[in-house]
Amino acid sequence: MTQVSFTVDADMALLRTAGLRAEVERAVLDVLEAALEVRKLATGNVRNDVRLIIRVGSHLVSYSLDLERQSATIWGAEPMRRAVA
Repeated sequence: MTQVSFTVDADMALLRTAGLRAEVERAVLDVLEAALEVRKLATGNVRNDVRLIIRVGSHLVSYSLDLERQSATIWGAEPMRRAVA
């Protein structure tokens, strides 16, 4: 069974925006499930010590995958800065 866990820092950052924690959990869970399916087809693997980044709403979320344990860890979330023209 797949699972997503949050560091304390990530949890605190995500709880500042209503609904963001659930949205991030779903997005990363989708990535984890896709990676597990791809793993069945290929011989490569995702290193679990590599931090990945996904955009969820107006935040950039860092996370890592552990395909052996079928889990993901959310490390942090930062609001995206708007580009200044």
